[in-house]
Amino acid sequence: MLRILFFLSGFLLTLSCGGSGSNSSVQGWHFQGRNCLACHNVDLKPEKNLLVGGTIFKALNVQNPDNLSEICTGPVYIQFLDQNYNVVYDSRNYVAQGSKGYKGKGNFFILKRLLNYLSGSYYVRLIDEKGNTLAQSLTLHTFTDIESYKPREKPVDYTNRFSCNTCHTYPDPQGGAPGFIYPNAKPCE
Repeated sequence: MLRILFFLSGFLLTLSCGGSGSNSSVQGWHFQGRNCLACHNVDLKPEKNLLVGGTIFKALNVQNPDNLSEICTGPVYIQFLDQNYNVVYDSRNYVAQGSKGYKGKGNFFILKRLLNYLSGSYYVRLIDEKGNTLAQSLTLHTFTDIESYKPREKPVDYTNRFSCNTCHTYPDPQGGAPGFIYPNAKPCE
């Protein structure tokens, strides 16, 4: 009976976190390309809640986000830049030692327990572990209140862009996003 309950709970978690484009044969680690906060901030314990999260792919219009060969390898870090392109927040300053999330393929995030609050309008930059730019937004992204962001009820919220994959998706991007987040400066590995 315990095995059946364990299996059912894992199956339900897969369904709830998979989001659009998921299938029953997910090969990835951490449901790349899906709404990160829909699981982390709804189903998981507070120590696994995210302030922000997303995935970087090798191309803008990946057909199968579950294909790991389409994902940039990690680690990938996120930076928030002010209007003068000065770094205000850098996720390398908010790394939890021992977190399994940093072993993921192409996923970037900041744990909410390490940085609880983000407010304002920022350019967003993704970098590799050496600090090389992988991608950078051309428009400012607005963040107002993580507590009011409802990742399942209203995943696309243009005043709260905490879950990058809700707009940066393919084939139906939202809010002016061109598609999946992809390297616009140099190819990722």
